[in-house]
This record gives sequence, structure tokens and C-alpha cells, in this order.
Amino acid sequence: MKTGGWTKLDKVGMTLSFLCAVHCLVMPILLPFIPLLAGSFLSCESSDSAMMYITLLIAAPTLFRGYLKHRKFRVPAVFLLSLLFFALRPETCLHFHDGFHLHDALHFVLAALAGFSLAVGHWLNLKLCKSCLVCSDSAQPCH
Repeated sequence: MKTGGWTKLDKVGMTLSFLCAVHCLVMPILLPFIPLLAGSFLSCESSDSAMMYITLLIAAPTLFRGYLKHRKFRVPAVFLLSLLFFALRPETCLHFHDGFHLHDALHFVLAALAGFSLAVGHWLNLKLCKSCLVCSDSAQPCH
């Protein structure tokens, strides 16, 4: 894939990761409106999982490639941090008649932190590629 393609993939990944994080922050506010949103993709737990997996599937190759090209450990470190946030988030058991519980809030906060950290990883990757004079599709690292 040409460098321009990787740059576009980083931009798409950054946008999706940011939207995922915003979705996770806004969802607790929208919980009272769930009956109105019933049947939409916003209220479906599988949409949350799909969004998470898509952002991870875009982030893994682009951020790994960024590390291989630039040899800056902060890019995979941010990716690993986002995986840690995803792994630490408790599963939600939203029962709307029981109310909103602390573990539900923790789920949304950790998922949002994971999304924001993925977006930061993509941003770092783009910043490194932009500042690198040698950054091309060659096999040699850019350090």
C-alpha cells in the first residue's frame, strides 16, 4: 500500500476512534431516551462491539506499521494503553428499570479513554509521517 493509502487509513482510524470515544461519553446521557432510540444502531450492544472491533482492526496494522517505519515506541505504547482500557472495562448490564450503576459508568469511561487513546495513536502516527523527510514506502526505517 502506498504511503498516501496508509495516511488515509490513519485519518479514517483517527476519526472512527474519536467518534467511538464521543459515542461512549454521550451514551450515558442518552440512556433516558433509549425507549425512543429502540431499534436504532445507537441502542444496540452489538453496534458498540462492532465499532470497537472496526477501530481496533484499523489501528493495529497502521500503528504497527508506524512503529516499524519510525521506531518510536510511543505509538505502540498508546495502542497497548487503549487495549488495556478496553480490557479493563466491565461488561455493561444495563437494566433500565434498575437504574444506572457505577460499573456501567466505568464501562463507558474506560471505553471512551480507549477510543481517545487510539485517536491519539493515529494522530502521533500522522505527525511522525508528516515530519519525516524519508517517509516513503521503502523497507528502511525513518530514524
